[in-house]
Amino acid sequence: MIARDVTTIFYLFYHLSEPITSSVSKPLTGCELNVDLHSISNSDCQTQHVEKICEISTLDEEVKEKPHTDSEQPEKIHVVPIHRRPDLLAPCADLVNSEWQRSQAARVHSLQKSCPEFPVSLVLLQGRKEKERLLGHVRLSRVVGHSSSLFVESVVVSKAERGKGYGRTLMEETERYSKSRGFKRLCLTTHDKQHFYAHLGYVLSTPVQNAGAMTSFVPMEMLLRFSRMPSEETSTWKQTQTMMDAQIPQGSRDSGGQLVVQTLTQTPYRDAKGVPIYWMHKDI
Repeated sequence: MIARDVTTIFYLFYHLSEPITSSVSKPLTGCELNVDLHSISNSDCQTQHVEKICEISTLDEEVKEKPHTDSEQPEKIHVVPIHRRPDLLAPCADLVNSEWQRSQAARVHSLQKSCPEFPVSLVLLQGRKEKERLLGHVRLSRVVGHSSSLFVESVVVSKAERGKGYGRTLMEETERYSKSRGFKRLCLTTHDKQHFYAHLGYVLSTPVQNAGAMTSFVPMEMLLRFSRMPSEETSTWKQTQTMMDAQIPQGSRDSGGQLVVQTLTQTPYRDAKGVPIYWMHKDI
């Protein structure tokens, strides 16, 4: 009996002297606790950093892959010959008439003469389909005796769209179209926009003869024969001077009989109504 009690006491003493452990968690010393907390803190930070990078990358991918809607896409600006867009004849007639008044029927009839062989009426458009807007108009015709030149006229931008740079765009698109057709020079006249054209690279020039719509039914050779303008092949300084004298009225000479030189502020030339007019050209 005594032996059994001693054995029991010894057994209990032996097991009670061992550190108490748990299958769930192990007791941590102070040092181990600090290290573990530091590791957890770094791990959390790294996880958060990775999550943020993933969020940014995901956003970048969404931005790159997100298709542009019609409202976000820049509206394309381009010129089109009006004979390809007969639906624009009436609106274009109203646009041109807003600057130079004629009956709409007469203006539409004039615009209908646009054809691939010249004259060509170009319309400046922006947007597509139902959002398309008519911004401007320009007319191009052949120059008698100058096979590589075109005459620019009826340049007009919608009054509601002025001051937005569309005038420059219209002229740049006109130059691009003319070059694509193989022409090397554009000629024009203006009553008061000479400074605008000068900024676009146009320089003061001598008069040329615009063939207009006549080239559609009269061969250029015939026009050249009846024209007083010299051709490119036979042009000389004397012929050019004679042409200038014919274009300059007597009132454009000073008291000493000297010709008034054309500058950006004065010109010896007059149109059919006697209004001062500037002749200019640009090599493209």
